[in-house]
Amino acid sequence: MRTSASLRIGIAACAIAVAGCGAGRGGRAEEAAAAKASPTPAPVAVTATVVDRRRVERTIDFVGTLNANAEASVASEVDGRLTAIQADLGDQVARGQTLATIDSSELSARLREAEASLVRRTNDAKRAEQLRGRGVMSQQEYDAIASDLGVSRARRDLLAIQVSNTRIKAPFDGRIAKRKAEVGDYVRTGTPIFVLVADDPLRLRGEVPERFASEIATGQEVRATVEALPGETLLGKLTRISPASNTTSRALAVEALVPNPGGRLKTGFFAKADILTRSDAEAIVVPIEALVSFAGVTRVFLVDADGTVHGREVTPGLRRGTGVEIVRGLEPGDRVATSGLGRLAEGTRVVVRADAAPDPPAAPDGDAAPATAPAAANRRTDGGEERPS
Repeated sequence: MRTSASLRIGIAACAIAVAGCGAGRGGRAEEAAAAKASPTPAPVAVTATVVDRRRVERTIDFVGTLNANAEASVASEVDGRLTAIQADLGDQVARGQTLATIDSSELSARLREAEASLVRRTNDAKRAEQLRGRGVMSQQEYDAIASDLGVSRARRDLLAIQVSNTRIKAPFDGRIAKRKAEVGDYVRTGTPIFVLVADDPLRLRGEVPERFASEIATGQEVRATVEALPGETLLGKLTRISPASNTTSRALAVEALVPNPGGRLKTGFFAKADILTRSDAEAIVVPIEALVSFAGVTRVFLVDADGTVHGREVTPGLRRGTGVEIVRGLEPGDRVATSGLGRLAEGTRVVVRADAAPDPPAAPDGDAAPATAPAAANRRTDGGEERPS
């Protein structure tokens, strides 16, 4: 009996072991089948652009105000009543042109009197010269007559100047910015009548951060825009740089001359401008959307010929608009992804769409991509990413 029970127990144990082995083989087979049935991840659709070298213009941005090249308050130089005004607000006038006239009748009468007195004194001096030559007149008497002649001549000249000053004239070519008097007003010496501005060229004045002091120099090209002329770029030249930095703003005052033919620009206009400091002909530029920055590291995703992407760390330079200069990390001919970057990782398979992103925009002449060091100013962080300061 005891032997039979042991036999039955052994047979049952063997059966259980066999069943367990079969179940294990079946489970592994099911896992393999499930793995085989799982679909391969679809390639990520991206756009890409091929890296090449471009001419990059390095500029410094600043904002400023257009000022008159010269401005003067044209005032009366004699007392009198205004009898005529020959110029008004906005008029273009030439140097020496009469702008207004003051009543000169009293001064003209005094001038005629002085001229008559001068004629008499001149004749007296001639007779005195003859008498002195014959020894009839002493030298002292002759000197007194000659002195009277000089006084008469000076009085005549002074009155002639005063009569001339009754015609108020423009001191330089320009436009009337203000008219401050009316016909019939009695004005005194020094009373402002007009404000005259020379508006061609205009002076663009602004400030550049002092850290750019070593990069700017007179004669550099300045490009400006104003809201009154949208889409139009104004070209000028940097003419003056302050020798001292503003201790409050830590900036240098700069001034540029901007041509203004036709007077389309007005004094007081706000302008956004940049100074072209230099141009690099062999710079690598990529679209800004091709960059991924995280924890101070900037990377791009290179697209291989077989459709696989690989991340690469790069060092960005200055940027402007949609273009970013790459100082280190890329070579001409590399192809970088410009969209779908959030779905990419090392080794991700991609398919490049036909509507690939265009190359970085060129400069206005069609072959340059400008890069800017703004005065406001864009600066690179330790990782190379530019952010407004």
